Amino acid sequence: MLQFLLWFSLLLSPQDKVQISQVHDYFSVDYLDNIFIVNNSELIKFDSQGKKSASFSNSMLGSISHIDVTNPLQILLFYNDFNQILFLDRNLAEIGAEIDLYEYSDNETELICSSTNGGFWIYNSGDNQAVHISESGKNINQSILLNSFYKDITPSKMLEYNNDLYLLYPEFGVLNLDRNGQFRKKISITGIKDFQISQNNLIYTIESGIFSLQSFKKEDKLIFESKSLSEEKHIIKNNKLYISNKKSISIKTVKL
Repeated sequence: MLQFLLWFSLLLSPQDKVQISQVHDYFSVDYLDNIFIVNNSELIKFDSQGKKSASFSNSMLGSISHIDVTNPLQILLFYNDFNQILFLDRNLAEIGAEIDLYEYSDNETELICSSTNGGFWIYNSGDNQAVHISESGKNINQSILLNSFYKDITPSKMLEYNNDLYLLYPEFGVLNLDRNGQFRKKISITGIKDFQISQNNLIYTIESGIFSLQSFKKEDKLIFESKSLSEEKHIIKNNKLYISNKKSISIKTVKL
């Protein structure tokens, strides 16, 4: 795949640059530009200007393993140690009780994500399937057996975008399934460390930088290059670049 190196220009004027000084394990950003920082069992929400707006913690459930802020009105928290999830509203107040994922599989859930069609998807290598659970707790769809594509390889990330499900296999690329869990296509890019989807473009991080696989174009575009990619976490959302070193997050406006 041709990778034609084109730079993003970064606008570094003071009014465009925001910094959040907060130790954290990882973070996420919703489409409203709210920043969600996870530090062990605590979740902290900041607005787009870096001002703290809410926080949540439930130490009884252990550390927060994963968050999904696709729906900012229904934030999903995954507690891998207890194989449970919890939903929070926009003020980080609990919506209902914890959900025990053993109700849907005898195996421990490894990956989880929210669904725009309601409910959530779960995956574990024992069942070898992604399963869509409705808001009422019913099994809506089960994907095809995933080891038919990458035998004995477990995906490292799962997300839903525009009713499609995407699973990351770092050694091979991204597997794209439809809303029913059926095969749509493979995106064969090796060495992907992380990925997201924005404006129908696949934004992926490899050793040499962050690239955008753009729809209807024959080339990938280099949008950010850093010597610290292995130490930093990057998210691009709404023309903003978020860079984390686990001690702070800097936010810069980017422009093509």
